[in-house]
Amino acid sequence: MRVFDAAGTPLIEELAEYRQYGDLFFFLTLRDIRLRYRQTLLGVAWAIVQPLLPMLIFAVIFSRFLRPETSGIPYPLFIFTGLTLWTVVASSILAGSTAFISNYSLLNKVYFPRAILPMATVAACAFDGLIAGAVAMAVTCFYGYFPSAWWLLLPVIALWIVVLATAATLLAASLTVAFRDTKNVIPFLVQMWMYSTPVLYPASLIPRPLRLLAGANPMAGPLEAFRACMFHTTPEWRVIVESGVSLAVLIVVAVSVYRSVEAHLAERA
Repeated sequence: MRVFDAAGTPLIEELAEYRQYGDLFFFLTLRDIRLRYRQTLLGVAWAIVQPLLPMLIFAVIFSRFLRPETSGIPYPLFIFTGLTLWTVVASSILAGSTAFISNYSLLNKVYFPRAILPMATVAACAFDGLIAGAVAMAVTCFYGYFPSAWWLLLPVIALWIVVLATAATLLAASLTVAFRDTKNVIPFLVQMWMYSTPVLYPASLIPRPLRLLAGANPMAGPLEAFRACMFHTTPEWRVIVESGVSLAVLIVVAVSVYRSVEAHLAERA
């Protein structure tokens, strides 16, 4: 049985340990994917439906009443590209916030690096994101925005989204262990996060005094970069850089909170 001291295992040793549990990570990811699509009529098509249905709803509402300026980009396409990235992060947080609690029996039976549980949830949601992303690229080409050299940066943006989703999910799962009512607050916080991010509207609609805070949103950077790559527009580099700094802060906070509850997960989950 693995025994933890009060200080916990050094972070470097923990990271090296995760490499030894690659098979378990793959198994848990595959399990989450199978559970997600088991006994469903549409199967993996849900990966496309998840961003598509909100896109249809918001496109009708926003285009009719707000008519936002999107630099000539068709508004449904503008929304769909935003929701493609956002759905990965939101789905990861909502599904992974209870990763430790829902796997209570597993935590008490065998030792393994505990963070693998929320990481596997993120990997399963990233699988959906790859499918939706491929559709988004195809639709973008249909509208006349063909591949360019900027598309070479798409893997970097995808990695940013996965890291962001992992940090946010790990933080949510750790807080849920420490404070059980967190799981009731998370859906509301995720919803508020979406509306404060330029997913459904261009950043130009944000009041100028508040634009300085855009970089504090770790989701704003990859979203800005993704649309710039897809639609051949000039990105707001300041937002991307500041958003990267915000992501670094989120990672530090998530790891710190996780390490504070890690040693007692089996008892508190």
